[in-house]
Order: sequence, then structure tokens, then C-alpha cells
Amino acid sequence: MPSIEVKGHGFYYFEQEGEERTVMLLCSTGLDSRQWSYLLPMLEGRKVICPHYLCYSGTDYWKGEGEINPWLDYLAAESLLMSEDKSIDIIGHSYGGFIALKLAKKYPERIRKIAIHEPILWGCLQFTEKEGLKDEFGEVTETFFTENLDPEDFLRDFVDYWNNIGTWDSMPLERKNMWLNLQPKILSEARMLCYDKTPASFYESIEQPILITLSKETPPHQYEVCKIVASCLNNVKLVNVPGGHMGVITEPKKVVPHLLDWVS
Repeated sequence: MPSIEVKGHGFYYFEQEGEERTVMLLCSTGLDSRQWSYLLPMLEGRKVICPHYLCYSGTDYWKGEGEINPWLDYLAAESLLMSEDKSIDIIGHSYGGFIALKLAKKYPERIRKIAIHEPILWGCLQFTEKEGLKDEFGEVTETFFTENLDPEDFLRDFVDYWNNIGTWDSMPLERKNMWLNLQPKILSEARMLCYDKTPASFYESIEQPILITLSKETPPHQYEVCKIVASCLNNVKLVNVPGGHMGVITEPKKVVPHLLDWVS
């Protein structure tokens, strides 16, 4: 299994061989390279790399002291990026979009194009003029991080937030158990994203062509974030798609082609 080491942790990454320009796939919270099963056949001929985040399938569990540090996921993606001889393209989703834009900011010469579905950049909500929306998001955050909240109750709140009420309860037991095993890491990712204070102006210097797909069925806080960050980027295209935040998976035929075309 291909892997890299980051601060004493082995990170597995999916790799598909190809002679054409490399594409890095960056996954959503709770998911791994399998989320791109619809896209992968369309990338035939191109090298593909997709890191599995800390604690996810094939990658080590947290070995450090104290709370899990999700920033190691960024460092793993950075390490894979630096191992490439030529500039690459990135396709990402959600948490993966957060990582993608951080990489684009730091390594403009190493990334050619970026296509992302609803990057989570909640720090931008500091600058929304919709005060009610900001207050609502504060309530969402309080719900996620209620003291002594049972792991399954957190996951129910988290999964239902991104989908519909009752989504968690309707999930197959096998999938629930997988998420429960990941819960401490998912919680650490959610905490980092919810309490991120990066202003929208941070992204202004990014010059690479960026596609952001977003859905009006997504939570309003997330829709607002995508609009705010797009207003700060210099070379961006916004495309509305169906399926909500999970449209990459629930409506792949209507979402994935936009991402693929952008980096083709």
C-alpha cells in the first residue's frame, strides 16, 4: 500500500497510475477515496492521488498526546503535492476544499486548477452582513460541542445537519459503526472548521482558476460561505448544482461532470 509519513503517522493514499497531469482528490469529512468511485473511471490516463485522512481506512490512528490534531491531514496532502515533479490539479469536497485552498495559497506554482464542491470555510462567516445567519451558526456550533455529548448524539446532529433530519437513524448499522469508530477524528475536524477564524481576505491572493459548485439545498450558512469566498477570489466560477452538500455522492451525474470539465 502506498503511504507517506507525517510526524510519525503513516498516511495511506490511493493511487491510480497515469501519464497525464496528476489530479489530487481531497475527500469530505467521514469519507475516503471510495467517495470518488463515479469520477475515477473518467480520469483514465491521468495519475490520481487521494490521501486517506488521519484515523481513516489504511492510515494510522492518532499517536500524539491530548486531542487529535487534524492539521496532519493538510500536512499529508502537502507532502503528496511536494512529491510531484509538475503542477497538479485538485478536485475536492467540503473539508477537502478547505485543505485545497490552503494549499493553493501557499503553493501557487504547484497547482494549476482547482474544482471544489462546497468548501468549508466557516471563518468567512465573521464577515457576513446577515447577522441572523451568523447567530444561527453559533447555535449549530453549540449543538455540536455540547459538553459531555454522547458520540452517537454528536454524529446524529452532524450527519443530519448536512442531510435531512433522520438521516443518521436511517443509516445501515455497518455504516453507523464505521462512523462511530471515526467519531473522535470527525469531532476534531468539525472543531477545527467551526472555530476557524481565517478571514475571507486571506484567499484574495489566490490566482489559480477555481470552480466552486454549490447547491441551494445546502445549509444556509454553507451557501453564504461559498458566496463570500467567491467574492474574494480573482479567478473563480460559481455553478449551482442539485443534491445539497452531499451532491457529489447523491447526484454524481449532475455534479461530477462540472468538476471534471474544469480540470480537463
